[in-house]
Amino acid sequence: MVRSGKTPLLNALARHRRLKTIPFHMPGHKKGKGIQPRFARLMKTDPFSLDMTEVPGLDDLHNPGGPIEEAQSRAAQLFGADRTFFLINGTTVGIHAAILAVCKQGDEILLPRDIHRSVIGACILAGARPRYLPARLNRDFFIPLPPKVEEVALGLQKYPAKAVFQVYPSYYGLAGDLAGVTRVAHNLKIPVIVDEAHGAHFKFSDRLPAPALHLGADICIQSTHKTLGALTQASMLHVRGRLVDRGEVARQLGILQTTSPSYLLMASLDSATGHMEFSGKSLVDETVGLANRVREEINSLPGIRCLGTEGSGDNGVFATDPTKMYISVRGTGLTGYQAADRLLKRYGIQVELGDRFNILCMFSIGNTSEDAGKLAAALREMAAVKPRSKAAETLLDFDTLPVPRQILTPREAWFARKRKVLLDDAIGEVAGEMVAPYPPGIPVLCPGEKVTHDIVELIRRFKAESCLFHGPADRTLSKLTVVDSVPAFGDPRSG
Repeated sequence: MVRSGKTPLLNALARHRRLKTIPFHMPGHKKGKGIQPRFARLMKTDPFSLDMTEVPGLDDLHNPGGPIEEAQSRAAQLFGADRTFFLINGTTVGIHAAILAVCKQGDEILLPRDIHRSVIGACILAGARPRYLPARLNRDFFIPLPPKVEEVALGLQKYPAKAVFQVYPSYYGLAGDLAGVTRVAHNLKIPVIVDEAHGAHFKFSDRLPAPALHLGADICIQSTHKTLGALTQASMLHVRGRLVDRGEVARQLGILQTTSPSYLLMASLDSATGHMEFSGKSLVDETVGLANRVREEINSLPGIRCLGTEGSGDNGVFATDPTKMYISVRGTGLTGYQAADRLLKRYGIQVELGDRFNILCMFSIGNTSEDAGKLAAALREMAAVKPRSKAAETLLDFDTLPVPRQILTPREAWFARKRKVLLDDAIGEVAGEMVAPYPPGIPVLCPGEKVTHDIVELIRRFKAESCLFHGPADRTLSKLTVVDSVPAFGDPRSG
């Protein structure tokens, strides 16, 4: 039995707080600067008094009829929903509930390849069969592009999908023609579910892409904690229109969310609603202005440039979020990993992401003009240093990632008997796990898909470029988990 009383995680958090870094990463409240002032005062003085359970007067998340119901109704009114649900298991649980509400065992769902892994989890839970849209890439920044409307229309002609799933905006701030997608789907009476995790702030500025609900989404799930002032893990699910049964969404959330919901998380959602209702437009407009000023300065520096803000319907991008600043540092001779490390150690700036070529900085209502000035000054100094090495070349010589043949549904593969084999020996087998090079996080393999020689070579190529991988049990990917023979599903190798 451990009796030392040591608290390694608490100690790590205390050490991190003492660093006093400038946050250009999630959560959106940026160490409390973006939280509603009243909630911030309560959290500072006596947070434990807010950590309550379902005592009289505090309502019940799973059967709301008091202050929780009122808070959810106010959020629905603010964001333009017919009904809003508070989520205390993150946007992940909202995605699970949304897909379970519209898809049953064997149903097909049309979706892009650059999905959050929670979507595959939802397909496993529902027994749904994913049907993927083409995975086109921006070769300069090595990030996925939004699906085109015509690709969605062709997919709906080919597959009898019960739902269309869209990511709007992407992690990198790219937004596709969601209005066109919803129009095509609604003509067939098919609901559109939108992962709007990174778009909760869109409602509050005309200088941002339009919100998903305004463009016809039937369900959208927002990570209120990512771009607004809620605590991490606090999200909202919004439903609008008649194509989705709101009672069925509530039923699914009833078995997916904990029966001991955190009142701190729910209170942070309520406070975020009140904060944005009162000051949202001015706060978000100011944030967009800060980001645009930094972007303009960065694009004037040698060897550094930002992903553009212009929309281009021909590549699927109709709008971009200027508060997401994806910055290429290839011209400095640094990798994104090195640039992120230098920003932290020399300037005390913590970015959201560093990859081989780029860094990602997220502006939110919690960032100040002082933060923006320090970021611009740090990048200016980095750009002034003469590079010692040649700028990194892109590892891409293709515009579309291959989508492997699906032999089993994700659920069938997930519950099948599995074994681990050497990567080379996996050719011809059926994947039992997800393999997603990160960044950009697009799966090259999902559970149930056939492993081919080309896929193995692509994985090797990513490994050679020091990419990280999400999903595999073996982080080095020397071995891959594959499906063994499963009589109930037939011989998976026959595909």
